[in-house]
Amino acid sequence: MSAPNCALLVVIAISGRALAQSAVRGGWRVQVLDAFADRDTRAAGEAVCVARKGAVALDYRRVFAALGERAERLIVTGSGFERAPRVLSRLGACGTLCANDADIVSALKAPELAAELLRALGFVVPRVQRTPPSDARAWLQKEIGGAGGVHVRQALGASHHARCYYQQIVAGRPLSVTFLGDGERAYIVGFNAQSFHAIGPAPYCYVGASTCTVPDALASEIQSRLDRLVRVSGLRGLNGLDFMLDGADVRALEVNPRPTATFELYDEEIPRGLVHWHVRSFQVPVPEFAALLRQRRLVSRAYRIVFAEHTVRVPETLEWGDWCRDLPNAGAVIPAGAPLLSVFASGETPELAHAHLERRALEVKQRVARWRIEERARCPI
Repeated sequence: MSAPNCALLVVIAISGRALAQSAVRGGWRVQVLDAFADRDTRAAGEAVCVARKGAVALDYRRVFAALGERAERLIVTGSGFERAPRVLSRLGACGTLCANDADIVSALKAPELAAELLRALGFVVPRVQRTPPSDARAWLQKEIGGAGGVHVRQALGASHHARCYYQQIVAGRPLSVTFLGDGERAYIVGFNAQSFHAIGPAPYCYVGASTCTVPDALASEIQSRLDRLVRVSGLRGLNGLDFMLDGADVRALEVNPRPTATFELYDEEIPRGLVHWHVRSFQVPVPEFAALLRQRRLVSRAYRIVFAEHTVRVPETLEWGDWCRDLPNAGAVIPAGAPLLSVFASGETPELAHAHLERRALEVKQRVARWRIEERARCPI
């Protein structure tokens, strides 16, 4: 379905900015319901904050209140529904939903079922279980439907609760693959190196990613297994698979049956943007998408989420470089440990992209330090 047939596209996600900007590139008129409604989201279209009070999460009652009655619109969802996939079924009564079916999401977020499926497709998968392991030293505790790494803990010493499960720790580099499914096959958009860092009480918080390559033989293996995953599960749209790469050994961790943040690393390379193809894949198979992937010019890209190290108030007048996104609203108070904004960089090589990223992240931190100095000067204790 193209933009002229249904002019309004509603993005619903914890952070909807990237999906909204991609949709605008495809010619859509956009409305965003997310937890931030930040500056560049508002620049892309109407933005409504539907955050749960005191949390970086969606309040579903506010989501449905903002949607109102069913209308002629498309609805594209991002993160925020993994813990409550049945909400996706309710969204289907509010417009034409471009999201994987609630049953698919539920199955792929059920730890044991997802692990068995990935093993059947040929992946090596670390052991998972719902009960605490007898020797927890080599295990992680995760939360069913968790995202962003904030729910991941060392199992040793962690308190057991109803929504948690345990996954055996495996060696390797944390990577992911971003792909588009159309119910028949998977189209690999790119491979990504993921970055994690301790933020407050979360030791494995996701802080960014960069484009990377894997050996051709390994890429072919993963392609074949993703094709089977799409055919078996019926996955459509933009999705991701997280895995650990140890030498030539791949250990699959989990499937994310929704657009992941990494899609933005490739969006500029695709005519009309990836949200256009995400929407189209829910209507018909998209074999023509393969040609676009072959024709693009690949550039190394990276991004990082910059977290506030101290509580800061965003100045009323402030200009950012065009390499900053997820810009906080003027006057907003960002608590320590919360995401402040995202920094992007590109280069002819991964090394150049990372060097640019480091400089830009440092510049943001220095600017934030100046805000705090200036605010203390204005408001001395």
